[in-house]
Amino acid sequence: MREPQGTRQHEFRWSKWYPLSQVLVARDEDVPDAPGVYEIRTDYEFGRLRGSSRVVYVGSTVKSLKERLVHQRIKNPKKNLSGTEKLLREAGHALEFRFATAPDGKTAKHMEVQRLMDYEKEHWELPPGNARR
Repeated sequence: MREPQGTRQHEFRWSKWYPLSQVLVARDEDVPDAPGVYEIRTDYEFGRLRGSSRVVYVGSTVKSLKERLVHQRIKNPKKNLSGTEKLLREAGHALEFRFATAPDGKTAKHMEVQRLMDYEKEHWELPPGNARR
């Protein structure tokens, strides 16, 4: 995975972790209507080629974190969760997410690539919910 020019210029300022569940829909003001990158993790550590992790998916949105996380992934999980996330839910595991905002969509995509590169460098593979492009 090649790093886009200028990717390292943005500092990640992660939010706290939020449950990826209907509970958040009632207080969706916590999630900004802005572009950004997000991670989804599960409630247990699983083995990777190198080490272990709880992160199952890294994504970004060029428009709205609120739309992507609350309105799509929480309100319509059967359509919008990755296969890995669906399997984890079916097995009774909890999922949660955190996000970092970006000034624009292009920066959000660069942040996603940066985070995936960092994950791959640490674990020698991508998160299970992310397919190699």
